[in-house]
Amino acid sequence: MTLRLKSLLLAALLVLAPVASADEARIDRLTDLLVQAIPMGSIFETLADEDPNWPMQEKPGAVTKTQLGCLRGQLSASGYRRTKRAEVAEYASKNAGLLDQDIRVLSEGGAFLMGKLMLAGVEQERTGVAVSEAEVMGQATPEQLMSFMSFMTAPDYAPLRRLAGIGNAFDASATAEENEASGEAAGSDMATRVMLAAMSACDVPTSVLFD
Repeated sequence: MTLRLKSLLLAALLVLAPVASADEARIDRLTDLLVQAIPMGSIFETLADEDPNWPMQEKPGAVTKTQLGCLRGQLSASGYRRTKRAEVAEYASKNAGLLDQDIRVLSEGGAFLMGKLMLAGVEQERTGVAVSEAEVMGQATPEQLMSFMSFMTAPDYAPLRRLAGIGNAFDASATAEENEASGEAAGSDMATRVMLAAMSACDVPTSVLFD
């Protein structure tokens, strides 16, 4: 390799390094926002704190201690973020041009309000005490509410909604009851997919779900 070629390669690497760092930073930022919007890890950790056998509390003998520890680790807040970051990195490799707008809509209120609504819904399920959606929404500023509505309904954010796992769970033309049922179905689907991914990572056969 000639000295000139080495110099050119070094110059290229010096140019590309900041670009790669910027991309990694955007991936990290989008990951954090999605984890805020869909706080599955925090929700799972709450359940894990309540029962040392979770998530196998109904069949504690179906897995080994090692497998149980692995599952709990995969489903922890840090484990969930790690899984979500891998998904975001793959998304970024195919949708690099969307990252800035995705980060903007989530950081301006979409993630904050979505996370608040999800946690309120989980708390309602756990306690049986009804939560007022209007009260939760009322905690947001007009700008946050606008960003949330854009995130949930605008066609430009359809890929982001798929990445988040909610798809088209919200329909502005549907009734509140229909949207609530759709949201619950989307949440259940997300939890199931996260659980199955954890089982795969921990070599836990799906047969334990049906035995």
